[in-house]
Amino acid sequence: MAAYDDLNVKRIFIVGIASVVVTAVTALAVQVLYYYLDDMQKARTSENSSYTRQNNALNSQIAEITEPQGVNAETGNLTIPIENAMSIIISESEAREKSDSDET
Repeated sequence: MAAYDDLNVKRIFIVGIASVVVTAVTALAVQVLYYYLDDMQKARTSENSSYTRQNNALNSQIAEITEPQGVNAETGNLTIPIENAMSIIISESEAREKSDSDET
């Protein structure tokens, strides 16, 4: 009489474990596929991007540091090209080093 009420616990256990494994593998495969497609989309987007706003800001900054010598009308500051400023600083530094070595 009890034979009809017995469950095949071994088969239920195997099917349950197999279901968990298949579900986990499927979830990981979907995650890997998602990140792969996301990276591809980001790469494609960056290839097709134009940086007009950043390039305009960069060009205006380059224009500011390379503008000819003169007085800025807005601030009243003297402006010189950056190359000239660097050579002035270098020559002043060399002159200071020479005067410091002559004093000792």
